[in-house]
Amino acid sequence: MFRLTISSPEEIVFVGDVQILNVYTLNGQRGILENHAPFVDIIKACEMTFRDENNDLKKMAVSGGWLFVWQKEVTVFVNSSEYDFAIDVTKAMAEKEKAERELEDAEISDDVVRMARANAKFEKAVNRIRVAGNKTNN
Repeated sequence: MFRLTISSPEEIVFVGDVQILNVYTLNGQRGILENHAPFVDIIKACEMTFRDENNDLKKMAVSGGWLFVWQKEVTVFVNSSEYDFAIDVTKAMAEKEKAERELEDAEISDDVVRMARANAKFEKAVNRIRVAGNKTNN
């Protein structure tokens, strides 16, 4: 086991001993076990999972951030995170539709900054919907 700390700008989301952490980074899917070689990577908007000390599978929607790994400690700094059971799918669907409209408006005006912001909102909403749809008791 190793110590996992998950933090967002608002709060410390989780601190505890875990068996494995799975997350998607710019370099692909990462599975982290105890005594993993140290590295730093950028997390993409994804479903992040981990097994706690009781072997319970925890699932979260994360909207990107940083992953710091060193031997018996892993720290994840995320822009935002939400456990799968806490996701409001209706709200996420509305956010997705709003982001789609913002993307269309930004494309019409050829505003790359607005396009990038709208795309990030869209990816976050789609990820939340996907993670909420993957609710299982593993």
